[in-house]
Amino acid sequence: MRFARADLQPHSATRAILLLLLVLAQRLPAQDQLLETRVKLATPKRPGKRSMEGGLEHAPFRLWLPADVKTIQGLVVNPFYTKAVEQKHWQAACRQWKFGIVAANFFGAKALEYPNLVDTALKEFATRTAHPELAQAKLCPVGMSAGAGMSTRLCELMPGRVIAAGPVCLEVGPRDTDSMDIPILTVFGERDGKQYQKLLDKLAETRARRARFGIAVQWRRRHEFARANNLIMPLFDAVIRRRLQAPGQPLKPFPEHQGWLGDVTHWRDGEAQIAAFGRFAGDRRKACWFPDETTARAWQAFVTGEPRLQLKSPPGLGDGQPFIAHKTGEKILVEMQGNPETQEPIAVYAGTRNIGVLTSGKLEIRFEQPGIYPLFLQSQSKTGKPLRSRPNTLLVADH
Repeated sequence: MRFARADLQPHSATRAILLLLLVLAQRLPAQDQLLETRVKLATPKRPGKRSMEGGLEHAPFRLWLPADVKTIQGLVVNPFYTKAVEQKHWQAACRQWKFGIVAANFFGAKALEYPNLVDTALKEFATRTAHPELAQAKLCPVGMSAGAGMSTRLCELMPGRVIAAGPVCLEVGPRDTDSMDIPILTVFGERDGKQYQKLLDKLAETRARRARFGIAVQWRRRHEFARANNLIMPLFDAVIRRRLQAPGQPLKPFPEHQGWLGDVTHWRDGEAQIAAFGRFAGDRRKACWFPDETTARAWQAFVTGEPRLQLKSPPGLGDGQPFIAHKTGEKILVEMQGNPETQEPIAVYAGTRNIGVLTSGKLEIRFEQPGIYPLFLQSQSKTGKPLRSRPNTLLVADH
């Protein structure tokens, strides 16, 4: 393309340069956005190792937004880990939902200040990014340990804004009437203090009040996030699709009877039974609640006590496994660890769907639609006992 001759007038040359820059800009891929700010606290934090980030008088915030999204539909919020905006697996999930990620450090801040801190930070980010919808965006809190407590406090203090929550490694769940209506799933380590019994008690206490609440144990684990995202992401995916409306519109309620239930009675020494709410035969007041069958089946595999079946590949989320963002139409090799004896062929499930059977411990699969797929193996032992692997959740994006 020719833009100028030697005898061009200055203003013609300027126009030519601007045109060239415009053409080049249109050819460059849009970039994700990453911003930071600090919000002034009404009550300063006390000095301490975990409260120093941002200074004692401020709470630090970071925001990540995906490129090429005209309207941000909502935000995943980590209230106690500012590096969460850099996590590739959460970025990949949020691209699918057209969400951003907000990460803060509320440690040392008064809980009653949380709503003002969030609103103040989001209003600033809305102005700086030209995304006015951020100011009142709906939220999906997720956090570990102290961050788990902060996540459930956001449910109580901002119930009209919270879509669902995924606290990890703390004996927390819904406490007040409003938070009972928010889908919450607490993931915890079996050997993490007294959380096991405390969360069983909390499950019964809150489900008696019809809370949309469930718990998920990570057997033989202590105070570690481990594989929690393999379950939290399917939960968020299901609830976002069900509750979220256009920005500025209220969240849709999620009636209890439209979910699924999971029985924890024999999950330690047998099978964790699941069923749709209306077909559940156990005590509904002591059963975990889930938004749909996909989440319930992922949970059933997740809480498997002694998994005789194990996925070698593709990798899931957590435990130091490499994160792979899969594409629609690409070939994905499913491979089993070892060679366990089974009564039936070993089936590969993606959520509710049987997508094939292993041959010599392997199966090649592909997904034609983008989505978040909890992948697990299923069969029976020679005595007829159900066998499952724990789920590896895959994030599949458009090619």
